Amino acid sequence: MGRAPRHDRLRGDQRHRPAHPAAVHVSSRTRKIAGIAAGAIVGAAALGYAAHRAIRGIRSRRDPDAGTLGPLVFDEARRLPSHDGGSLYTVSRGSGPPIVFLHGVTITSQVWVKQFATLPSPGVRVVALDHRGHGESTVGDTGHSVANLAADVRTVLEALDLSDVILVGHSMGGLAVEAFAVQHPEVAAARVRGLVLASTFARTYIGGVGPFGFVAEQVTGRSPAMNGLMTLLLARMGFGREPLPSHVELTRSMLAACPPETQRAAVKAIVNADLTDELSSITLPTLVLCGTADALTPPREARRIASLIPGARLELFAGAGHMLMLERTERFDELLLEFARDVGALEAIPKSA
Repeated sequence: MGRAPRHDRLRGDQRHRPAHPAAVHVSSRTRKIAGIAAGAIVGAAALGYAAHRAIRGIRSRRDPDAGTLGPLVFDEARRLPSHDGGSLYTVSRGSGPPIVFLHGVTITSQVWVKQFATLPSPGVRVVALDHRGHGESTVGDTGHSVANLAADVRTVLEALDLSDVILVGHSMGGLAVEAFAVQHPEVAAARVRGLVLASTFARTYIGGVGPFGFVAEQVTGRSPAMNGLMTLLLARMGFGREPLPSHVELTRSMLAACPPETQRAAVKAIVNADLTDELSSITLPTLVLCGTADALTPPREARRIASLIPGARLELFAGAGHMLMLERTERFDELLLEFARDVGALEAIPKSA
């Protein structure tokens, strides 16, 4: 006997039901792509959740610097014309022998907020520059380059008529210090007593500058979830173990405020830098500083720099990351003052200061 046609009150007769006009054949390749996309969405959601939990952990830490990292306190601000038509913004505080600070790529002089709060008290003048295109400084006609970084340092020292200077460069600022000492040796010899190279490089490591530039490009104008993920990445890359939330937030806010064109052009300008062969020509006393957990400018590069500059001294900060001036302020400042005394720049300041 033949079976009666299948009939369902809700679905109707299934034997002769025509295909839905919108029905399409789905290939195995399409199904795979859809599966990958779904997996990516789930993975991104999981990553976002993990980032949220990690950030919450960072923000829950006791933070002695919370509420203290406000705007720089300074006595004087100057806008100096650069050699190529731009303007260089400097701030200074205190009186006495000058310590000049140069910040890293995509951040600003605000990173020296703790040094501006404490160092002037022993009778030191602190001076900080916003590099061209960063903060309040503008880019000149010839744009971003290592040579322009060096020329800008010369402009600041000469325009402010500074002498007996301790010149401190962090990250890209350290590259600027090296380039200045190599390319303008007469001015360096006449105006500078010593160089401090903090968390820096002489030859660019793509593993450091590349990811930092990526983070800089991602922290601006993204969704809260992406901003959270980038904040976590910044905390992991820019700091050592257990970063304080105020330090991470200060750095993130500086990165977010950096114009996109500066992020791209400044990173591009230094990405092929290599001053290795020129370092041996530096004759000024040099102090090299680096954190043992620095993922951007690792200790091996600090050791290499110290070995290439005649007489250079190396100091490592156990467990610290890239942002030494924030993470290890007390020791960082002590080493600066000790070095300044050793090279004769702070002879009048007692060691107890």
